[in-house]
This record gives sequence, C-alpha cells and structure tokens, in this order.
Amino acid sequence: MSAPPERAGGAGLEAQLARMAQQLDEIAAESRRSRERWEALDELVRDLTPIMRQALDGATTRLETLADRGYGEVLGAGAGVADELMRTFDREGVERIGDNLLLLLKTIQNMR
Repeated sequence: MSAPPERAGGAGLEAQLARMAQQLDEIAAESRRSRERWEALDELVRDLTPIMRQALDGATTRLETLADRGYGEVLGAGAGVADELMRTFDREGVERIGDNLLLLLKTIQNMR
C-alpha cells in the first residue's frame, strides 16, 4: 500500500520547505557575519582617521619645508644627472667615475 498522492506530495513539500528554511538561516547567519565585519572595518577606519590625518599633516609640513629650502630643485637636477649617466655610461664606467670622484674628494679633504 502506498500513501495517497496528496500525502506523498505533502511530505516532499515539507522537505523542500525545511531545506529552504535551513538555507534562509544560513543566509541570515552569513549576513550577520558580513555586517559584523563591515562594522569592525568601519570602526577601524574611524580610529585610524585622526592618526592618518596627523601623519599626512606632518608629512606635508616636512615636504613644504624641504621645498622651501630648495631640495626639490636639487633633487630634480640630481635625477637629471643620474639619467644622463644611465644613458651615457655602462656599469663599469660609472664605477670608475665614482672611484675617481671619491679619490678627488678625499684629496680635497686632505688639503685642509
């Protein structure tokens, strides 16, 4: 004897509903975990904002001081020299120039 068709279909529907309820519970749990992660991230950003603002203000002040002293122009000129060296000489040539430059500087230092 088999169960009447209505009853067999009802059991299948109940099983489907139970699976759907379980899936909804899993989705809700994942949603809660995601919300907690976002809240933690938001709190971290709120905590770090004043620190980052202070660090950026300090860096800006330092860069302005260096710019006022002319470091930017000197570094730019130095980069131009380095670029010219790279295009003109190979490694061995640059090493020889460096050796000779150091020798020259030491000679000048000893002349004092």
